[in-house]
Amino acid sequence: MTRDGLEFVWLAKQLELPGQALPDGFPHRARLADAGYSTVEDLEGVTVKELQQAGLSRREASAVLAAL
Repeated sequence: MTRDGLEFVWLAKQLELPGQALPDGFPHRARLADAGYSTVEDLEGVTVKELQQAGLSRREASAVLAAL
């Protein structure tokens, strides 16, 4: 995935916000981090479709939501 300047600004702001880090062993944690989801709060309200757009399969996205 390539990122443009605005995406880097958003990611930098997001990283500055406090939040509960995704625990070790969380399903697809590394792939979520690559897509910009690094805390539990980042995943609040997320949908399977949104996670699919971030590069996860439907099965992976469903596993993430079930783990929440």
